[in-house]
Amino acid sequence: MKSISIYAITREQNTEALQKLEWHLSGREKPMKLRPWEMDSLKALVKNLQLTMENVASLRLFYSFQIPRLGKEFDLLQIKEDQIVNIELKSGTVSDEALRKQLLQNQYYLSILGKAVRSYTYISSENRLVRLTKTGKLADASWEKLCENLQEESADFAGDAEDLFRAELYLISPITEPERFLNREYFLTAQQRDIQRQILGKLKADPGGRFYFTGLSGTGKSLLLYDLAMKLSCRQSVCMIHCGENGDRWKILHKRLRRIDYLSDRELTGDDPDAGDSPLCLTSYSAIFVDEAHLLTSEGLDILLKAAGQRPVIISGDTEDMIAPEELENSATQSLLQIPGLQIFRLTNRIRTNAELSTFIRNMVKLRPGRNRRAYPHVSVLFANDEDEAHNLLQDAVRLGYSQTDETWQEAEKLVVVLDEQYYYDELGYLRSKNLGVRSLVRRLNLAKEELMLIVKGNEPVYTELMRIL
Repeated sequence: MKSISIYAITREQNTEALQKLEWHLSGREKPMKLRPWEMDSLKALVKNLQLTMENVASLRLFYSFQIPRLGKEFDLLQIKEDQIVNIELKSGTVSDEALRKQLLQNQYYLSILGKAVRSYTYISSENRLVRLTKTGKLADASWEKLCENLQEESADFAGDAEDLFRAELYLISPITEPERFLNREYFLTAQQRDIQRQILGKLKADPGGRFYFTGLSGTGKSLLLYDLAMKLSCRQSVCMIHCGENGDRWKILHKRLRRIDYLSDRELTGDDPDAGDSPLCLTSYSAIFVDEAHLLTSEGLDILLKAAGQRPVIISGDTEDMIAPEELENSATQSLLQIPGLQIFRLTNRIRTNAELSTFIRNMVKLRPGRNRRAYPHVSVLFANDEDEAHNLLQDAVRLGYSQTDETWQEAEKLVVVLDEQYYYDELGYLRSKNLGVRSLVRRLNLAKEELMLIVKGNEPVYTELMRIL
């Protein structure tokens, strides 16, 4: 999306022509529906600027820009080499505190570019201009100061705004960035906020509710779960049960959380040698949270629900609908859906995970009939006839900056994975494994953030299918 002349789009003309003009100037993928109240506010803003500035027609701003996949929108942005000017438009009366909170949130998102941020709001019904001060307070602003900021001498950014704002920079993971989480250096996406609002509202009506939100890797499930836990732990302690092998990293976070106690899934089933033989007791907690529930067994889920009693249980887990049902027989994934009164929410906005890679992985794990219509420029598939060839290709991948993530489960910008002869496709098109199953493989593949390389060793049938997808 490109910056446009706000003078040009505020000239009187019919709505249809105006929408076409804005679409043409901005280069959006799709035309946007212009909101009459916002256009009226924009026209009033331009008239005020003309009283102070000589050449308003020369201003180029990004109008109604939305950070991809986040749902975070800015009314007006001027992006220069040295600074950013953000102007929000309001047509009706809004409290000063609401105005301040919005500008503070905007400043957080914009600060990622490392430039000075000048933040304003114009309320057209009151013809009032306010700004955010350096100390985070709201103050009345002068048009002269705004015009001075807008006419700052450094060059305008002439490129695509979407190239500057990468959504994955904003969605942190409590497990890998505990300091940022503890310092509350994050905001939830619009979809996360909506799910949170619904769950908190339903808990008021049914304190013993069962809630499950699911989504692909990288949709921010853990962040949403921990944010909910922080809110519900204000008055009484809650319990967080984490499934998987992240052990020490979760303990680092929980040392700093006063009212959130940590248990591992091994303590549910008695597989933890340090837990003793005492039955699981959750009576001291006001709510129970479960992260990565797709790694939980059916037995562990049953024990958890019985121990929770009438306390609310809030669960998050990866979507596994692409994995063969036979592999899920002893997992909690199928059992979760049988919980009476379970309320399900689906996170669909992939943020930390590259959407291209995520789509490829889904199509790889469960073959889809018909022709694939998507390109995968950040996926490579190579073939090795034997161990020596696989070793040589792997060494070359490492030289090119690819990482091998195995038991550490660390995300990687560029990830390489070797697929050997144990993998095959069954008659229904599910990727299967003769030894370990594919769940751990899927989890590993989803650690790739930008590029994925697969080295297929001595397995021509799987290689053929992967090349067909590509």
